[in-house]
Amino acid sequence: MRTALPGRHALFGVAAWLLAMPGCSNLPPAPQSLLQEKTGATITVVGAPISFARVSSDASASMRDYVTLVAVEQDVAGKYTQMFLLYRWSTSIRGEPAPPPTLGSGAVLIRADERDIALQPLEQIPIDLSAREQLFMPYAHAITRAYATDFATMRLIASSHNLSLRLPQEPVEAAFPLWRDGRAALEQFLKELNQL
Repeated sequence: MRTALPGRHALFGVAAWLLAMPGCSNLPPAPQSLLQEKTGATITVVGAPISFARVSSDASASMRDYVTLVAVEQDVAGKYTQMFLLYRWSTSIRGEPAPPPTLGSGAVLIRADERDIALQPLEQIPIDLSAREQLFMPYAHAITRAYATDFATMRLIASSHNLSLRLPQEPVEAAFPLWRDGRAALEQFLKELNQL
């Protein structure tokens, strides 16, 4: 008895499908851990930040304003602290760096669906920022702040459907709409830390 072998085209299609599978993953980037050599603390950093952007209301300025929010957990000898790092930065329409406006008191208001999350900055940034790339720092002209938070707040943001951010102390109070969505990476961060 003779069995029919699949055609050459069918085998090629199956092989191409198998080769393409690893590249088609929709998994968000995994969090990474950084050892802070100066302090001995370990920082776990989300795999991708959440970024917000708006076009400046001043037409003559031709500016785009951005806020990048990075979830981190700091471990200092078994004492864990959850934080958001915030970078406030601007570019000209041509993409050149520009100094951002002052951040005022640093107060932040995140709108997650119908809930407002108010954050106040810490007096000092409690981590070493020398690992610029791993901490998603945009460039040297960014204003950087740190905000204490908790896993419940992070879960609320990760599970939200609509997300925007305001800096109420800035002269322009217009909201920053979501630009680059890192909520899936935030969810992955929470899973890795056994918080989902």
